[in-house]
Amino acid sequence: MTGRPEDGPTLRQIGPDHLLIEVAGRRIVAQAECPHRRGRLRFGYLNSRTLRLTCPLHHSTFDLLTGRQVSGPPCGSLTVELLPDDVPPPRPPAPGDQEASAQ
Repeated sequence: MTGRPEDGPTLRQIGPDHLLIEVAGRRIVAQAECPHRRGRLRFGYLNSRTLRLTCPLHHSTFDLLTGRQVSGPPCGSLTVELLPDDVPPPRPPAPGDQEASAQ
């Protein structure tokens, strides 16, 4: 994948807690870890036809438009946010920002 939505779906980490998913003309920010056992969703399976993301650990599957869990071990919903076209994705804080806020 090249990272351009017109080339197909993309899924990339944007900081420790979030993923940016670009699929079917949509940009979605989702939590980076599965609520079941904290599986790293960036290594999951992204189905661009059904707009679902499956965790690589225990195969919990989530609807990317609602965050609702549709299969797998009971674990609740995934936090998702559909971004409008004119809104940039959130950026992770710079390393210096994290240190300054901890002081």
